[in-house]
Amino acid sequence: MPLFRLEGDGAGARLVVAREKDIELESQLESWLENSPWALTGESLIWIGRQTSASGDDGIIRPDLLGVDYEGNLVIAELKRDRAPREVVAQLLEYAAWAKTFTDEEIHQIGDAYFQTRGEFQAAFCEEFDTDEVPPLNRSLRLFIVAQRIPDRILKVCQFLRDSHDMDINCIVVSTFETELGDVLVTTEAKVGGEEIASGKVRRRATPQIAQQSNEPPLTGVILDYGIPVRWSDERLVRDVVLEAARELTDGNTNVEFAPQELYAHVRTKDPDFKFGTVHGQLTAACPNAPSYIHHSGDYKYYWRVRNGVYRLYDPERDEVPEDEE
Repeated sequence: MPLFRLEGDGAGARLVVAREKDIELESQLESWLENSPWALTGESLIWIGRQTSASGDDGIIRPDLLGVDYEGNLVIAELKRDRAPREVVAQLLEYAAWAKTFTDEEIHQIGDAYFQTRGEFQAAFCEEFDTDEVPPLNRSLRLFIVAQRIPDRILKVCQFLRDSHDMDINCIVVSTFETELGDVLVTTEAKVGGEEIASGKVRRRATPQIAQQSNEPPLTGVILDYGIPVRWSDERLVRDVVLEAARELTDGNTNVEFAPQELYAHVRTKDPDFKFGTVHGQLTAACPNAPSYIHHSGDYKYYWRVRNGVYRLYDPERDEVPEDEE
């Protein structure tokens, strides 16, 4: 199916076809995901390592990206620029066996080393997830294979590991397109995984998309929908469900403050299978003064961060972010 970019406004708008292009460097894909961690799952998470070195039975192993989600679970992503090779599953399982033994102290040490120029791991975790403390770490592992092409035999093996062994292993296909004007669009599709986010075990129909933020050879004019339009069977956007809950919680009053946990609890009164990370991710993605706010394509502004762990509804008449902070 071709991908198009909408050019122009109103009745004069037209569709510009985009041609698929290859990612030039594997490190380029690493940088995109490192700079946009929410793009992997649509949920908030932080990275604590890139190409973290460790001793394996056959020498040094280096997981591409190592992270932590809001529950303290470790996230491991193995990235391939082109076609994922057959041995990628064994490679990822080796990383999982290595990471499973980590203690809380060891994870803090890895995170501190990664954040050495930006503050320690605990501070970064509390800032990202609006909390005062880090939960117990490494209670579970979340594994990701990310590539431009993933063969069916790999997908079948990963689906088997999910279904028969309860492994949280996911396969994400990344596609890059370029329009005739040089605009670049990057999309992701969950081939295995994608996790149910609403009741009834309904799979996501659309997946979040990756922003290009990198020192690698540049791709220009990235056009993406940062509203993360994840849908379920009733066709509502997750973004709209969270916003509706925030308006109900505050009666639409932009002076009423609330914590992410309060918003999460309110969302769950109607949709009990929502995850906190999904709600928090939607909250910060549409909050222009939050660290995780995503610019471009609509610039959704629904919330305002009062201070760490406290938000209110966005008020366009008083809430402006200085240009040098955007």
